[in-house]
Amino acid sequence: MKPTVQNEANLAPDRRVAVVCPECKQGYKVAARLLGRRMVCRHCRTEFRAVEKDSNGAKAAVVAKSEPPSDSGKAVLPGDALPSAGSRSIAIDTSWAGQILGRYKVLSILGQGGMGVVWRGHDDKLKRDVALKILTKTNKDKGSGHIGGLSADLFMQEARAVAKLQHPAVVSIFEVAEDQGQVFLALELMEGGTLKEFVERMGPIPPRQLFDWMVGPVKALALAHKRGIIHRDVKPGNLMFDDHGHLKLMDFGLADVSHEETSAKLRGKAVGSLGWIAPETARGKNTTPLSDIYSMGLVLLYAMRGRPWIHADSRSKLVAMHQNPPAPDFSGIKGLTAKGQEVLRRCLAVEPSERYQSADELVAAIKLCADEDPVMRSRERVSHAGIAICGAVIGVLLGIAAVLYYFLNLNDKLDQMRQPAIQFPDRPASPDAAPAEETKPKSEPAPKPTAAASSEQKFATLEEAKVPWPQVPNLVDPAKVQFVGTKNGAVFHSAASDCGRSVFASNLVIYESAEKAVAAGRRPCPRCKPAPQAHADVVLGNDE
Repeated sequence: MKPTVQNEANLAPDRRVAVVCPECKQGYKVAARLLGRRMVCRHCRTEFRAVEKDSNGAKAAVVAKSEPPSDSGKAVLPGDALPSAGSRSIAIDTSWAGQILGRYKVLSILGQGGMGVVWRGHDDKLKRDVALKILTKTNKDKGSGHIGGLSADLFMQEARAVAKLQHPAVVSIFEVAEDQGQVFLALELMEGGTLKEFVERMGPIPPRQLFDWMVGPVKALALAHKRGIIHRDVKPGNLMFDDHGHLKLMDFGLADVSHEETSAKLRGKAVGSLGWIAPETARGKNTTPLSDIYSMGLVLLYAMRGRPWIHADSRSKLVAMHQNPPAPDFSGIKGLTAKGQEVLRRCLAVEPSERYQSADELVAAIKLCADEDPVMRSRERVSHAGIAICGAVIGVLLGIAAVLYYFLNLNDKLDQMRQPAIQFPDRPASPDAAPAEETKPKSEPAPKPTAAASSEQKFATLEEAKVPWPQVPNLVDPAKVQFVGTKNGAVFHSAASDCGRSVFASNLVIYESAEKAVAAGRRPCPRCKPAPQAHADVVLGNDE
């Protein structure tokens, strides 16, 4: 199979770049997607915006903003705000770079979530890299020596939610721990980047390929719903490729988990990310499993189009579009079948009752869409045509083999066609020609044997004589032979006929009578039609 965009995702993991603090010149390695974000230097606590440093590395790159440290000596981070759709990003504290957290060494920044920063870490005991999600401390937490508030509760709820799933399409959690007064999660490291980054880099994804990729995440969503977990933040940034090119669902930090007190505090709130929430969520109603299905439809449409369907230039307009979304347009999507359009329409129905009523139904639907894709059907037709052609070729070869076998079995006739008839002037061609020969003058001398005929008389045995048998009269007397055949033939001939005289001496079988030839399993030659006559000649050859 030709290389696909899935393989390109494997070969192009998230790129990391170098940034430099404008005050103390301390360098850091961060994910390229964090360029432009606010960061806090671990050494001088200066807050600045990350810009990739010059290629020659001689000086720090120009930064968009530089702020002095706060009175406490640490950057001022936002308070314990309620996570909501479209909440502002926080400054990234780089102070963990190079430190040891639990049994992990913190290496470089991978990304930022609503409640913390994700770092690449190394587990020296198991000799593997992991993703470390470190909870961001709030102003209230600083100086108290402990972590509290809603963010910490959601952080621990996320750990319990992921631990409940144990699905191959869900990013695995290895450990939840606390060290140096800091709570963190150790998660499976996803090297392939997010679906959002893939689309930004590669463009729209063909429908069949996308449907194949999304089967696993939708199955994981179905399992979460069965376990009483509503994700509430399904978006391209929360779908990541592992190093094998498989898509996995991640970030259950805003999930609504049944029987969790923390989730109860958020029900009825606009929780999620603007651009990816369902209409009922934007209207302030409870988020349900059907809201996740709507968000999954937005993800599918985004990946096929290469850009979001719901977008606006202001937060208020974006919320208004979510509350009353426009009908989706599929005209620019190549390869999308009628079944694929129906899947998107049902996922993106404004009324929840018109959507798929479970994620399991959505899984079955996208599997059918993959089979209905024109590219796949074309490949199936080519495959079936190849099988038919192979069958036809085999049939022709078998037919040719059967014809060859038939003609080889009749090699007696083939000998007749390949060997020229030999005329012998000293003997009539048939018994009917004998009276005409008697009309010749008695005084006419018999024709002298040719040089070739004379030379053939030197053969000692019939097996050595590779010439017609009448040319070796020293071994076979033509006057005494009436019926002949070939050793492997199926017919017998009159010895006086052209086909009878063309039999080579090395292949000669002599029959005393036509009856004995028939008794030996031979039939009369259809050309010379030997007459049944009885003779007492000696058989010189073996009938095989």
